[in-house]
Amino acid sequence: MHTLPILDRLVVVNLDVRIWSGRKKLTAEDLALGADVPPEDLVSLGSKRVCDPAPLNGFHRLKKQAERTCLAGGTRFLSGFAIPQARAEAVAKELDALAQRFTAQRATFVANYASAVDDWIAQHPRWEAAIRRAVDPASLVESRLAFGYQLYAITPAPNAGDLDQQVAGLGDTLFGEVAQLARELDGSFVGRDALPRRALSTFRRVRDKLACLTFVDYRVQPVLDTLDGWLGRLPKRGPIRGALFNEGFGLMLLVSDPQRLSDHGAGLLALHDLLPATPAATTLGDLDDAPAEEFSLALVVDAQPPAAHPVASQDFYF
Repeated sequence: MHTLPILDRLVVVNLDVRIWSGRKKLTAEDLALGADVPPEDLVSLGSKRVCDPAPLNGFHRLKKQAERTCLAGGTRFLSGFAIPQARAEAVAKELDALAQRFTAQRATFVANYASAVDDWIAQHPRWEAAIRRAVDPASLVESRLAFGYQLYAITPAPNAGDLDQQVAGLGDTLFGEVAQLARELDGSFVGRDALPRRALSTFRRVRDKLACLTFVDYRVQPVLDTLDGWLGRLPKRGPIRGALFNEGFGLMLLVSDPQRLSDHGAGLLALHDLLPATPAATTLGDLDDAPAEEFSLALVVDAQPPAAHPVASQDFYF
């Protein structure tokens, strides 16, 4: 596999989001165990919360949103996410906006921290002493809430370890993520004879993710071509019925399974192999009259990548 041409078109995003846990280690004193304490190599006493965990949920949601931003047109790679160079600026802009929201939430949390601890103690008055012994200063809590990210390009060293294998695995990683994304489609088909238009948004998210990364693996483009072929023939409004519904069902089976994605991309599995059997009451007979190329596998043309424009390594912390 030619690793360098792929790396030349990728930027790696490393998310560095730190969230204070709000927990501290339980001690024997907290539990009034006295001298009758098992040794630490035998048991762990666990942890205690020093404030209500609910206000911290907002930080976790922002972290998840940052991950979704990277995954929308990228895939997991090394310790971060691989995205096309062409998307680097847009992704950085979205992450900057999330960082600003994180910073605002942190300011609010720190300002309310002392009262939040008091409220927590009021809810658990029996454990006031144990909680107060564990309370961190607000300045320390603030330092443990941080949103940062780095963008960098990879230039392999002469001995790059297993970097070739990591790059070779990008396609399989991508197909696994696509299948995870597509699992929500199942409920749009089972027990139905028409596909609601809202389900098309999932198909389009799958399509857009694949379109960003066709250059990482030769198997990606045929899957994209199949999706585009179906999406391009859908009516502009109203639910999807008949032959197009059944073809969509086959596509759902295709994109929700990593092995089927791989086989289709490699030319080992045709879409019509996944179409449901034709009940007498359906209009799948229309499929018999459809041009064969609608259901044939597209051949892969491995186009030469455009000249790379390396992105300098960048660090951002808020």
